[in-house]
Amino acid sequence: MALDRFALPARLRQSRHASLLLFAATLVLLLVAAAWFTSARSDLAEAYSHVGSRQQALTAANQRQQEAKLRVQLADSARSLVERASAGGFAENEWGERLINISQTPLARDEVNHLLAGMTRDHARIFGADVFELSVTRADEGLFDTPGSKGPPLMLNLRGTLLFRTAQSGSGVAAPVAALAAAPAIAPEAP
Repeated sequence: MALDRFALPARLRQSRHASLLLFAATLVLLLVAAAWFTSARSDLAEAYSHVGSRQQALTAANQRQQEAKLRVQLADSARSLVERASAGGFAENEWGERLINISQTPLARDEVNHLLAGMTRDHARIFGADVFELSVTRADEGLFDTPGSKGPPLMLNLRGTLLFRTAQSGSGVAAPVAALAAAPAIAPEAP
C-alpha cells in the first residue's frame, strides 16, 4: 500500500505532464489553424476581388467586341453604299464640293432666280441646303407678287453644299460643268 501511495502522485504527475503536453500541442494546433484561417480568409477576399476585376475586364472586352462587330457592319455597309454609288455614276473622284454661305444678303429678284437656277438638281450637280430663307424687305410686298419695274431687293440666307460633277462617269477625264460656270460668282465661305 505504501507503494500505491507513492505511485499515485507519480502517476498524477505523469498524467499532468501528459495533459500539459496534450494541451500545449492542442494550443499550437489551434494557433496554426487560426493563422491558416486568417490567411485563407484574406486569400478568399483577394480571390473575390480578382474575380470581380476579371469580370469587369470580361464585360469591357465583350463590349469592345460588340463595338468592333458594329464597326465592321458599318464598314461593310459603307463599302456597299460606295459600290452602289459608283455603279450609279456617283464615284467620289468624279465629284467636287463647294460650300456656299450667303448670310442676309439683299439681292434683286432676277439675281435670286439666276442663283437658284444654278443650284437646281440635275445629272451634273446636287445641292444640299442646310439653311434656306428667302424674305421680302418691305412689309407691303410679297414673294409671290409681281414687282414693279425694279422692285426692292429680297433678303437671302443660304448655306449648304453644292456637289458638282468634275468628270464623266467612267471616263476619268475632267469635264467642266457649264452650269456651274453660269452661276453667279459668290465667294464660298466655310460654315
